[in-house]
Amino acid sequence: MSRTGFFARLNGWISDHYGSRSGFVRARWHRLRYLLGGYQAYRRVDWDSVERLVFVCTGNICRSAYAEALAKSLGVESASCGLNTKVGLPADESAIQAAMLKAVDLKAHRTTPIQGLVPRKNDLFVVMEPWQAEQLQGEYGKAYRCTLLGLWGLPVSPHIQDPYGMSDAYFDSCFNYIEKSVHEILSKVR
Repeated sequence: MSRTGFFARLNGWISDHYGSRSGFVRARWHRLRYLLGGYQAYRRVDWDSVERLVFVCTGNICRSAYAEALAKSLGVESASCGLNTKVGLPADESAIQAAMLKAVDLKAHRTTPIQGLVPRKNDLFVVMEPWQAEQLQGEYGKAYRCTLLGLWGLPVSPHIQDPYGMSDAYFDSCFNYIEKSVHEILSKVR
C-alpha cells in the first residue's frame, strides 16, 4: 500500500469513528485525562435518587435529542436541552435519518434551551462533553448533579464528538456509542 493510500484509509477511519481529526484528538485527550484520574467527580452518582435523566449537548438537535428519545422509548423519564440553542427547532435531518435506522423517532423533537428547562430536585444532567459539564456547574453551581455520558460507555470516552455536519458513518458510530452508554446508565437507574 502506498503512503498516500495509507493516509487516505486512516483519514476515512478517523472520519467514520470520530467525525474529524479534531474529534479524534479531543477524544484521545479527554480519555488520557480520564486515565490520569480526571472526571472522577462525574462518576460519583447516587443512582437511587435519580428520578429523571436530562441529556444535554450544544444544540439539542442530535446527541441529546437521540439519547432522550432512546431513554423514553425504554420507559425511563427523561428530557433534553441545549446549552446554545433556540426554542422549538427540529432535530437535524441527518440525526432523524440515523435514529430512524435504529427504530428511534426524532421527527417530533423540538429543541429546548437549558434556560427553558424546569429542573427538578432529583434530575441527573448527562452531558456529552467535559466543557458542557463545566459550563453547567459554572453557571448553576452544584444545584445540577451532572455526569458525562461517555464515562458509562465501553470503552470510556468522556468526549462524544458532535456529529452535526459529519458523515452518515459517523452519525451511526456516534449513535451506537450513545445507545450503549444510555443502556448502561439505565441499568443503574432502574
